[in-house]
Amino acid sequence: MAIIWIFLGAAAFYFLQSWLYEHFWNRGLEAALLFQRESAVEGEENTLLEQVENRKPLPLPMVKVKFRVSRRLRFFDEGDSAVTDQYYRNDILSLGPWQRVTRKIPFRCAARGYYRINGLDLVAADLFLSREMVEETDAGSILYVYPRPAQSEELSCALRKLSGEISVKRHMLEDPFEYRGIREYAPFDEQRSINWKATARMDEMMVNVRGYTALREVRIFLNPEDSEIWKQENLVELCIRISVRVAQELLDQGIRVAFYCSGRDCLTGEPIRIPAEAGPGQRESINRALARLDLEQPVYPFRETFSGELEEEAGDSAAVFVSVERGSAFQELLRRYGERGGEFSWLCPLLPRMESRVENPQELHFIRLNGEELLNES
Repeated sequence: MAIIWIFLGAAAFYFLQSWLYEHFWNRGLEAALLFQRESAVEGEENTLLEQVENRKPLPLPMVKVKFRVSRRLRFFDEGDSAVTDQYYRNDILSLGPWQRVTRKIPFRCAARGYYRINGLDLVAADLFLSREMVEETDAGSILYVYPRPAQSEELSCALRKLSGEISVKRHMLEDPFEYRGIREYAPFDEQRSINWKATARMDEMMVNVRGYTALREVRIFLNPEDSEIWKQENLVELCIRISVRVAQELLDQGIRVAFYCSGRDCLTGEPIRIPAEAGPGQRESINRALARLDLEQPVYPFRETFSGELEEEAGDSAAVFVSVERGSAFQELLRRYGERGGEFSWLCPLLPRMESRVENPQELHFIRLNGEELLNES
């Protein structure tokens, strides 16, 4: 008789706990995936924080945390995972009542990009592990991986020459914010420069003397087109890194930089247009835009996309074109830009075995960079 009561009690306990877990297992259960740093540079290490909290008295003997993310994020601790088109991870843990578990999962950012963890599945089991319950939630975690600035002695020399040409201006610009003093009026002075208070005090016409600035606007045009039969994706990525290095060098000198790229933004699908600005905020804008640059999608035609920017009067600005594309149409575009008085340089990374196929390189201000050296250094 006692055995029957034990059996009935065990059966009642089993069905009771099964009913409790079926109805209450996910109550007070919260999970989050957070990147320790929301931005990193290509090649750097970061950490994914996996937080699971059980805020109820019902214990959870087994909880599976499943998510997927780009395989370009290389996790050091593979765990129970699989890598196909994406990286699929399955972590198993146990939670007691009112318990929170936080795991730190280190990884390396193998490539630039805009990464998002969209899918997060929680799978729990009852006390006897006899059945599993599943709940889907949105992790919503975002990571920007910025392109790594290209490094090589050859590129550094080219940038030093470029910076010198930009800083030493043919026409100095008067800086309205730098006041140097006053002097007597001369016939060539503008009326707006007259200092009326000093004129009244000294009883003769006096004008303000302004300082000068060597600040210029530089427009960087990144052309990710590649019309070759054999696509050189590594050289296109190298062009992105060179563009970042150029922008970084110019912004560090206080020069206003504008950035244009005919590739598609993975969020908007539009080409990149960043108006000229200076300062750390501009560097962040360029880095984020290039992290979102999706080269798996067709690029916009470079000439048609930026016809307005290329045909407008250059004024006191200079342009830097970064492109591995060397087709006749692109060369003609640069030639016409120079004929209209535009001051520019063309940075082109090529492998040693590749022919430049550039006609009149001096006229096009063509600067060939050793792509092999840049790839090894970067």
